[in-house]
Amino acid sequence: MKIAAIPFAAIVSVTLASAALMVFAQAPAGRAPAPAPAAAPAQPDYAHMTMKVDKLAANFYTVTGLNGAGRTGGAIGVLTGPDGNFMVDSTFAPLADKVVAAIKTFSNAPVRFLVNTHPHGDHTGGNAYFAKTGTVIMSKTELRTAMAAQRNVDPAALPIETYSTPVAFHMNGEDIMVIPVPPSHTDGDTMVYFRSADVLMTGDFFRRGYPNIGGTVDGMIQALGMAIALCGPNTKVVPGHGPVSTRAEVIAHRDMLAAVRDRISGLVKQGKSEDEVVAAQPTASFDAVELKDIAQFYDDGNMARYRNGDAFVKQVYQQMKPK
Repeated sequence: MKIAAIPFAAIVSVTLASAALMVFAQAPAGRAPAPAPAAAPAQPDYAHMTMKVDKLAANFYTVTGLNGAGRTGGAIGVLTGPDGNFMVDSTFAPLADKVVAAIKTFSNAPVRFLVNTHPHGDHTGGNAYFAKTGTVIMSKTELRTAMAAQRNVDPAALPIETYSTPVAFHMNGEDIMVIPVPPSHTDGDTMVYFRSADVLMTGDFFRRGYPNIGGTVDGMIQALGMAIALCGPNTKVVPGHGPVSTRAEVIAHRDMLAAVRDRISGLVKQGKSEDEVVAAQPTASFDAVELKDIAQFYDDGNMARYRNGDAFVKQVYQQMKPK
């Protein structure tokens, strides 16, 4: 197996808002009744969650958590072979044993390398578990910085190898390209392309539903352009959350993002407030595609955010508004 840093240019060239139930107590005349304290959110029932395995190529599999009718955690990718397993992302920490059991249904080899696509816990929670079994964890430099700043983080969960330019792995007869992208979902985003399997894993800068932009809208558009440049007509694109997709679907998502950005920019130039921009529904013409079967890919804890485009519109407005 060989690992090599490679020049960026050699790889790609690219130009809970649900209605709240308020219970009012009897109040003195003339005073508005006070709302009852909000109930604490239910804790995830990890013990009853299961893992779904899908085979995408001769030696490439995805592992996804299932929670009732929806999915939980980010998609995991696993390349198998005599050189050991190469894994992308590690979902929530309490699911680590279930992930290992799922992997054992198709490979008894150890996980030698683990790449994180971004720092959120639904993609990095299992890091410490795998690190303690000898797995080498890698990430974009900014991802490690973000994780190290989290409260009560287990030091074992932190990537021990970081990069700011693309890295190539050569193992199990596969060429793997680990490619950092501009700040989009976060400032620590990475995509991973498996050339022979023709599988691209994007993490959450491409996903079913409207984006969650913790980086910048322009950075996400650039990142999607990089993904499009890597894809061929038959490439299987594995989003952080959502169905296996095609190059055409990534293009449509990129074009949606650019169009909504431009619509919001126009409204901002008219002096519209955030509430007025949301009320204008700049995503409405894309809802049929972006929200299709959305409940299949998020559990109840996340559906409040992803059931419409309002949170996304607010994020773009905050970036577009006069500073």
